Amino acid sequence: MPSNAPLLIDLTGVARLADVQRPVASMWRARFATSADPFPQSVTTSGGRPLFDATAVAHWLARTAHGNNPDAVADAAAAATPLDFDVADASHLAAVDALLALRAASGEPVGDAPAAEREQRATAVDPGHTCLLPELAAISPEWARWADLLADAAYSPLQASRLLEQRHAATAASAGSTGPLALEAQALLTSLAAALVGEHTTELVLHSGISPALAGELLAHTGDQVELVVPPSEGRGIRRRLLCDGMPLPAPRPSATAARLYVMRAPTSTLTATSAILRSVNELALTMHDRDRALIIAPAAVLTDSLGPADDLERTDILRSGRIRAVAKLPAGLVTSAPREALAIWVLGRETGDVPIADRFTAIADLTEAPLTEATRADLTSDVLAAMGSAFDVRAHAFRFTRLARTSSLLASRGALVIGSAPRAVASSTRDLPARIDQARALLGSDAPGVAPTAAPGPTLPAADLETLIAERHVRMLPGTRVSADAYADSGLAVVGADDLAHPARIGSRRVDPLLFAARHPSARLTMPGDVVFRTAPTPGAWVDPDGSKVVAHPARVLRIDPADPGGLVPELVAADIARSPGGPGSWRRWRLRRVAPHVSTRLREALAGIAAHRERVTRQLAALDTYAELLTAGVVAGTVTLTDHAAAAASDSQ
Repeated sequence: MPSNAPLLIDLTGVARLADVQRPVASMWRARFATSADPFPQSVTTSGGRPLFDATAVAHWLARTAHGNNPDAVADAAAAATPLDFDVADASHLAAVDALLALRAASGEPVGDAPAAEREQRATAVDPGHTCLLPELAAISPEWARWADLLADAAYSPLQASRLLEQRHAATAASAGSTGPLALEAQALLTSLAAALVGEHTTELVLHSGISPALAGELLAHTGDQVELVVPPSEGRGIRRRLLCDGMPLPAPRPSATAARLYVMRAPTSTLTATSAILRSVNELALTMHDRDRALIIAPAAVLTDSLGPADDLERTDILRSGRIRAVAKLPAGLVTSAPREALAIWVLGRETGDVPIADRFTAIADLTEAPLTEATRADLTSDVLAAMGSAFDVRAHAFRFTRLARTSSLLASRGALVIGSAPRAVASSTRDLPARIDQARALLGSDAPGVAPTAAPGPTLPAADLETLIAERHVRMLPGTRVSADAYADSGLAVVGADDLAHPARIGSRRVDPLLFAARHPSARLTMPGDVVFRTAPTPGAWVDPDGSKVVAHPARVLRIDPADPGGLVPELVAADIARSPGGPGSWRRWRLRRVAPHVSTRLREALAGIAAHRERVTRQLAALDTYAELLTAGVVAGTVTLTDHAAAAASDSQ
């Protein structure tokens, strides 16, 4: 990289490189501006943001021992970009991704190669020009050199490609419905895909809207016997990811005789209108054969909710085909850039044309209030798989989330497909909780907590929404404080921010001077023991403060339960319910919180505290085991220690 074209990094990138919170980087810049070794000066600005020389920042971090990343110098390229590169620009991302794929496929660096040589290598790797050559047309020398540095910093072109995708996804706040899927949604799709790949399925066909990361997960979970197919008009990024992973390019079209599993996501940048989405799904259904299956994930407003007359007619045509075997409406918050939007899934299979239309059925599931935990995903997958089977399979299966609706009723309703289909079995499933608790304790063995529950009836309280509980004065909501960057110090009051709630271990890494804080925010309130600190976006999160006396930074807020009249609320239950609730602005009003009888709440908190303390001890032990294994391996490899069979040595000495 020429000295006049440094890698640039903003303060968010500095925080990422140093493995600290964003305000800490701003504090370094202000606090050490006049020191003997000041924080490096900005070299330019972009969009009002100061940009710094990433190499100079990395050396400053290493020299002054600031931050939590001892490898900051080696990792600098992974957190920075060239001057004219915009990580939010999809075309820029594709160009550098093509360089990474070319390096992985050819086994040679790309930074110092002439443009003509890169084109020759790209043609040899991708003769059909399906993912490399067009993207390489406008590559600058700085980008090519950075691609090599990025691959080295990330340890491989594959990891560098994944890193670029993650950084691009973080800029997709304005993408709306086309933004990245949350990890829970991706896990559900991979679970369903793995179950739907039968013994005769030989091809996985990815249609629109599938990201490279999701494609990799689907391919990893559907088995080695399944060939990947990506149509020519889709998935240039997927092809590049496969090259980065050392895999061959996928076939451009399905074979004539293969049994296929189609996976499609909508909307996309080119497929946005409801009518266009339904038309695309209808065309897919018409091309399917009896052994084919399909997974469609799209907004619930398209797949399950009420539609206008024209769109409803299009959806009715797809229902009439008999191929829609299962419909599931999912909770909101599964699209990171549209946290209030609910998604839905259609599962298509063999048409039931040989069954009279009056006897056809469709499995309907409503998961709008069910968090997509691992158990939820497994049970829904089991329900869908049973619904795809024969009548005997349906009768033999105990459905948890789905109900069987006559297709004729759905056709005649001319309205929403999912209404009041929340599972009725959830309430009755509480009857087997004592047995399941005993099983869980048995698995823990000697590590089981000392408090053992007794299988006996007890009083219960119904769940209530947070807005009602606030109105009834069982709990109060307190705002967070807007803490400026220059208020942070090396010691003082611990600060809890919204981003800390995803990583509670980081709480305490940021602090403010108590005298300065009191002077600037005289009416601000510190936390009290048992306060629940929460956030609503980008995903809900909550943490129970065991000690109190902490500063809560806006936009995080506090729920303080009235100790005299808690209304059955337990802080740990409140935090757990918030974590699995839908997010977005104003979503807290609809959060449903579980409650327990007042006379058992104290004992429940004690039991949960004991379990949490034991979990912390086990976590520390696991970390110690990992450290021991790493050091032991390093010692043996370096030749500084050796491993001796003491029993064999003792036997030898005795002879």
